[in-house]
Amino acid sequence: MRMTPIRVLAARAAMIIVMATAVASGSVTAPAPAPAPAHAVAPTGPGSRPDSLGSLASLVDTAVAEYLADDRIPGAAVTVVAGGRTVLSKGYGVADVGRRTPVDPDRTGFFLGSLAKLFTAQAASQLVADGRVDPGADVNDSLRAVTVPDTYPGRPVTLHHLLTHTAGFDSDLVGRTKVRPEDVEPLAESLTVRRPPRVRPPGVVAAYDNYGYALAGQLVAEVSGRSFPAYVDEHVFKPQGMTRSTLAQPQPDAVAARLAHGYRPDGTTGWVEDRGQYGAWTPSGPGAVSTAADMGRWMTGRLAGASAADRLMRQVQYRQDPRSPGLGYGFEEWRRGGRSGWFKDGDISGFHSNLLLVPDRGVGVFVVFNGDGTDGRAGWNGKELIHRIVDALVPAGPVSAPAPAVDAAVDSYTGTYRPARVSRTGLMAVEGLVSAVTVERDGGSGLRTVGLSADPDRPEQRWSALGGGLFRERDAGGGTLAFTGNGLLVSSATPSTAYERLAWHQSPALHAGLLLFGLGVLALGAIAFPATALLRRSRGRTGHPPGARAARALAATAGLTAIAFATALAAVVADGNRMMEMVPLGSALLTTVTVLGTVLVLLTPGVVAGALAAWLRGWWSLPGRLVFGCTAAAALATAVMLVHYHLVSAP
Repeated sequence: MRMTPIRVLAARAAMIIVMATAVASGSVTAPAPAPAPAHAVAPTGPGSRPDSLGSLASLVDTAVAEYLADDRIPGAAVTVVAGGRTVLSKGYGVADVGRRTPVDPDRTGFFLGSLAKLFTAQAASQLVADGRVDPGADVNDSLRAVTVPDTYPGRPVTLHHLLTHTAGFDSDLVGRTKVRPEDVEPLAESLTVRRPPRVRPPGVVAAYDNYGYALAGQLVAEVSGRSFPAYVDEHVFKPQGMTRSTLAQPQPDAVAARLAHGYRPDGTTGWVEDRGQYGAWTPSGPGAVSTAADMGRWMTGRLAGASAADRLMRQVQYRQDPRSPGLGYGFEEWRRGGRSGWFKDGDISGFHSNLLLVPDRGVGVFVVFNGDGTDGRAGWNGKELIHRIVDALVPAGPVSAPAPAVDAAVDSYTGTYRPARVSRTGLMAVEGLVSAVTVERDGGSGLRTVGLSADPDRPEQRWSALGGGLFRERDAGGGTLAFTGNGLLVSSATPSTAYERLAWHQSPALHAGLLLFGLGVLALGAIAFPATALLRRSRGRTGHPPGARAARALAATAGLTAIAFATALAAVVADGNRMMEMVPLGSALLTTVTVLGTVLVLLTPGVVAGALAAWLRGWWSLPGRLVFGCTAAAALATAVMLVHYHLVSAP
């Protein structure tokens, strides 16, 4: 799931309007980061640049020190491999702010989040290479404990679809993780009980899919006859000497004893420990742990690997648009400054990791932080650091691209787009309110976008036309946008998620306006209707029929409910980093939000009926009937939005 800085903080909030408060954890005063053991190796061989390697440690030291200080992140680790060797493996800051345990690249275990998908893809690719699984066959042919429903007859879900985020499952992460590893349910059980519906035919649209990868892990387990963590340990970790990496929950004692803790900033000087890193869907991220040194071993193995499984992972298996970067198995194709490689990032509560391989240069980079950072900047910091390291080690190559052109169809690309990953059937549909991308014309044939950038310092981007619906970003790494004939926007920065064009009535701005109008008017009614009734009573005017008094009371109750709903919602979205924890954990606060939303929806028919009765029976003066009619319209608008974004309790 990728989102961007302060806008993205809002996007996380959107996602999280839906989410819940986690059990409170104690605030800790922030100590000064302690230095950690460092290991630097002078490299030789292909891929190394002797002129820049000497300054590599200095570059990384300076950059990480700035990130930790400026964005209030407790610790980090960085590993760089080149020429078949680890050239830098270093820890920074602390793994545990309470004990001030220094980060050790060899021993400190970090939760990897979605980087675990790389291990899942490798395991599945091994089975494909061994002829034990046909990637194009119905996954139901291999699964026994879990069944994928035949939602689209004749269009079964395949392993290929699962590994390229094109299976077509809806997105739903609410309540998917746990605070304690002992509370994690079996993978097969979770995949059955918490299966999201299929919302589109497979192989049509890339939409980042955690359930799909979890299902791929179950397939690996059933075909191999081993639990998924056991298979990965034997066939992925051990061959590379990754002795401090595991997917087991709980972890082995040696790994558990040196686990880093994840944190978010609290107040002006402290941190609060994040929780919720465990979960049944381990093949997609929760519970996966490794060290920086182990990830260096894994990268070296993949760069040197000529196995069929490695080739499957590092070749384009799906491309949303033929002109844009595509998807391998597990990896996303990466392009920057004439260079190409394979990328993956991972975000889980309190931990943010990024990994890049540049195979033709023999270079690999892994960066991980054990803190969310101010305004959730840690995820972007990792990407930026990788760019800086690659710029230092790998010279930019020639960029072959069409010359700027005039695109007569530029106006047809403007509008509002929404990530395809946004839920259609669950609470995470609320993400759609703030994750939309606006595309506007910029000059003759250029475009301006807002909401697409992952860089918190560049919320808007400008693009030059190359012709045929293809655009290149101006002055920023050569990113591209492609517009397809079926209403999709494809960004080179996010090959795993396309963006779908919205009709005017689907506009998040329109929906947000309706919701704000509805809640605002209802809140005013909660004050105005009781005040008016008291004023009338004080003047001895009590002649309205019981129906009129009941209608006012009902409207006032709806208003009080709207105030309570807005207050609970504000508590959910008040801290974007905290929301990152709330999303998968769920909480009583989320339940409160949806219960209040349900009550408001149930009160709406009564308020609307009261407005109709007021006009039919002549209750109140004309201004009074108009005010009540406006209140009924507000209640109706609010109810429609609450139902549309699933901010109501499930039946």
